[in-house]
Amino acid sequence: MDIYWKDFLAQVDKSTLCSGLVITVVSFTALQWLYRAYKQREMFFKIRRRYLKARRSIEHLREKLSEIRINKDVLSLNFSELQKLLKSGELGALEVLQAYQTMALNINEDINAITDVIESATSEAIRLDGVNDRGPLHGIPISVKESVGLKGLDCTAGFGQLADVLKKDDSVLIKVLRLKGAIPFIRTNIPQGMRSFACSNPIYGETKNPLNMSRCPGGSSGGEGAIIGGKGSILGVGSDIGGSLRCPAAFCGICALKPTSSRISSFGNFSTDAIGGQNIVPSAYGPMGRDVTTLIDFMEAVICPEMFLLDPHVTPIPFRHELLESSAPLRIGYYVYDECTRCTPPVVRAVMMAKSLLQDMGHTLVEIKPYKPMYACADILIPTLFGDDCDSYADLLKYDTTCEIMYNTYRFNQYPYLLRLLFMRLQQLMHNDPLIVAMMKRKSMRSISDWFRKANECKEYQMEFATRWKKQNLDVVICPCLPCAPPRVGLEQKLLAILTYTGLYNVLNYPAGTLPVTTVTTSDVGNTMNPSYYPAYTAIEKLLQRDCEGSEGLPIGIQVVGLPFTEEVVLRVMLELETALKSSNRH
Repeated sequence: MDIYWKDFLAQVDKSTLCSGLVITVVSFTALQWLYRAYKQREMFFKIRRRYLKARRSIEHLREKLSEIRINKDVLSLNFSELQKLLKSGELGALEVLQAYQTMALNINEDINAITDVIESATSEAIRLDGVNDRGPLHGIPISVKESVGLKGLDCTAGFGQLADVLKKDDSVLIKVLRLKGAIPFIRTNIPQGMRSFACSNPIYGETKNPLNMSRCPGGSSGGEGAIIGGKGSILGVGSDIGGSLRCPAAFCGICALKPTSSRISSFGNFSTDAIGGQNIVPSAYGPMGRDVTTLIDFMEAVICPEMFLLDPHVTPIPFRHELLESSAPLRIGYYVYDECTRCTPPVVRAVMMAKSLLQDMGHTLVEIKPYKPMYACADILIPTLFGDDCDSYADLLKYDTTCEIMYNTYRFNQYPYLLRLLFMRLQQLMHNDPLIVAMMKRKSMRSISDWFRKANECKEYQMEFATRWKKQNLDVVICPCLPCAPPRVGLEQKLLAILTYTGLYNVLNYPAGTLPVTTVTTSDVGNTMNPSYYPAYTAIEKLLQRDCEGSEGLPIGIQVVGLPFTEEVVLRVMLELETALKSSNRH
């Protein structure tokens, strides 16, 4: 055999052999390129078809509604008023649904928040109008985040690969909401990958803030924040793994509650946890609404035996009205700076307003220093969310179109650790921002022992934080939700580091609610631009300082935080604060 091979080589011209090898390599590379181009083109048309499907469903509903006389008075009712009239039969479920469908479609033309019209909503409203047994959410139209599982619809998370992969059943939460009489009528937009304060993806496009189109609505439940803030929905469902309920609520001037993760079922919904399989920092599903009463009624309705039966992993603690209705004075901690990013003056003012009002009610307010929030976010939250260097996104992004934030996140996390260290050093030299550096220096978690170690670090941190909380005898804590007003569109991709204010309570798995307290004033803008009032030492703070110009009138929300499974106490303080703000005309 060796003799024949030698004879063959002797007879073949070396240049011919080299040419053949070059042609083979070039042909193979060209075929690879052509195959990739074909798959990308295929994905482009798949995304286009999904987008057009969504637009057709919206236009079809618009045509149907154009032939119907809408009761616009419905839209002026608050949640409690609407709930009462629906239960008494003075308003019909179909009448209310059509009013909110019309409003949602109208506002959507400006903000682009709707991803799906839920076609079964009309028949469900007609059915509910014919029943006598009326649940606590009877006839209430409800919008839900695109990640919420509904039978016959996909959960794309903004990835073209997942378009038209239809759910075979409703999620547990949707089943419970239907049992209680609610009518899911639209689904709303998310950022690609659902790990961003932005709200844009290649399928549905960008969602805008209804209060100011040049400002970000927040994420990842940004579509929910925008549609509720724009009065196109009265109650919504979102999810939160780093502030994804609370951030859009704060930016769109509404209320939201991130419960303890096992208080409400997430079974049947799409979760970024499911991509990577991490559960060290779990996501949580919760309500969004225009007032605190909406959140309370939602929690009362869904924390029920039916949910405990449908999902045995939900902690079976019933809603405790005695904690919500208690008038006992509370010991409340507060802070305005987490030693990561200094809050802008309007945010500090909002927290101090809330402190003053709660003190006037007879509560004891004590200033506290949160325990190592930078460690919680830079050494636990970010490493667990991106511990696999975004490998879990690789198949989804293989031929997909990526938005800028997703592309930058994926690309950076795919860099070798030494290259990331180089970027970290450059950041240190250029900006001297310790928070950005801390988040960039994290190491990949490539082994089982790495994940075990990180899980143990998280548990130890949770225990130390709880011990310090107990030593101070705190019932709840009030603090900033985010250190700024809604940023301009495009800036949010540079502000991941501000998640320390919200992400801390995801790491701890503490319930945290958000409500609007005030709006930015001309005086706030002047104070923020004044270096002697707001010195802006870090790169992030300098961005916030520059961005505050033109932010007059934008909402500022704060957080109310409690220990795990004390949602009722958190809601009580939120309700008391909301009532006091309305009475003082400072809301």
